[in-house]
Amino acid sequence: MDAMIPSFPNAFAPFIRSILDDIQRLIGPIYLVGDAPLCGILGKPLPNTLELLVARPLTECRKRLHRGDHHEAVMGHKHNSLIVPLKDWSHPKLIDIACFRSRPGHPATLEEDLLHRDVSVNAMAYTWPNGPLVDPFGGRKDLLNGPIHLVNGQDTLRENPLRALIFFRFAMMLGQPMDARDLTLATQTTLEAIIPEFIREEMDRILSLPLADEESQNQLRLLFASPLGDQVLPHLASLKHQENHAVGDTPWRQVIDATLAISAPADGEEISLLDLRWAILLGGYGLSRLTSHDHMEHSLAQINRRLESLEFSKRRSRRILGLLRNLNTSTNPTDRQLKRYLTSHIPLEGVYRLMQALTAANPAIPESQRIDEELHFQEIRDRCHAVRRAEQRLRPEDLPLSGGEILDMVRLPPGRWLRDLQADLVELVSREPHRNNKAELRAHVTRWIIHQREF
Repeated sequence: MDAMIPSFPNAFAPFIRSILDDIQRLIGPIYLVGDAPLCGILGKPLPNTLELLVARPLTECRKRLHRGDHHEAVMGHKHNSLIVPLKDWSHPKLIDIACFRSRPGHPATLEEDLLHRDVSVNAMAYTWPNGPLVDPFGGRKDLLNGPIHLVNGQDTLRENPLRALIFFRFAMMLGQPMDARDLTLATQTTLEAIIPEFIREEMDRILSLPLADEESQNQLRLLFASPLGDQVLPHLASLKHQENHAVGDTPWRQVIDATLAISAPADGEEISLLDLRWAILLGGYGLSRLTSHDHMEHSLAQINRRLESLEFSKRRSRRILGLLRNLNTSTNPTDRQLKRYLTSHIPLEGVYRLMQALTAANPAIPESQRIDEELHFQEIRDRCHAVRRAEQRLRPEDLPLSGGEILDMVRLPPGRWLRDLQADLVELVSREPHRNNKAELRAHVTRWIIHQREF
């Protein structure tokens, strides 16, 4: 840790260092908490939000910042939050200042505040600018060597039961094991007092993680195998004991394996990795019924109720249901079919990624066939991209300057030159879309005609 202290401020751009120095000068000692110390120890990029702790009341901090020409400082929507947005700066985007928290009858100190945090690796504070690192719960040791601990065992969970899921998230994010005693406490935690939206938001964070290493994958299985996971998605609990005797596996394991087998979408695809994972988990083992028209509407109605119970937005619900509604799409489409699917706004690449993951998680399918299927679905997605690019490619008739207008402008007889000029205009606009207006195109036509020797 000593090696981190002098180098830690160097992780900040000069502009951010200057802002932090100014805030410290105006409101007194400041302590970086949350993800910033963790990123400093691991040498990772800084988070989008820099969290600071201060001793002064926030109303006084705001007045001092305003007197110091930081008029952008505003009280946050959350309790105990003063926001300083970093305008014209991409990363980090804002500074979130909070006061020390404390228990009734206890003085508000830095150590008291850290006691009210969730896990050891998230309960460290770096004293700006030159340290020390305040680490009362051994977060640095846990971060580097594991296992991850809750800050204060059962009391941590009693204060906020959602921390049971946060405990899992940090372990999966860092690829570290969890303390056995705290793990038992977390898996037995009840979430009935937690607003469903908060549960879904925390699960969004978990399912957005790469989950690429064996440790984090096993922890996801452990989460959904536990009573804690049963509370998040009760419909999966009933699948645990429905053994498929033909392959010696359970539908529950196939659902989890398919969730982990989903490949990340490429740029331009309409469905995110997060919503693909949700589609499998919410559909459960009933996904196979969605390929049958007789059962589709009933199954989709059940899935929609699960979306509503977790307070998904209507937009996300439509996106996930649209993905599942099209699981009966042909797995051997012609280019004409692909074009029709795409013009119907079907999230086609996502549908095929979902099909591929379900195939990969089916133990009844031989390994050689699964490899063939993976190559097959990759080939279909490549064709989807090709058809999409062809549909999105500009054509001369898409330009605001027509061929007739060009002829009237240059007063030359039609010929091959016109086709070449229009192709040049299409290339220009494809490369620089802001030029797709008559004034820019007329100027380009004039330059093209002047430099062209033969027609």
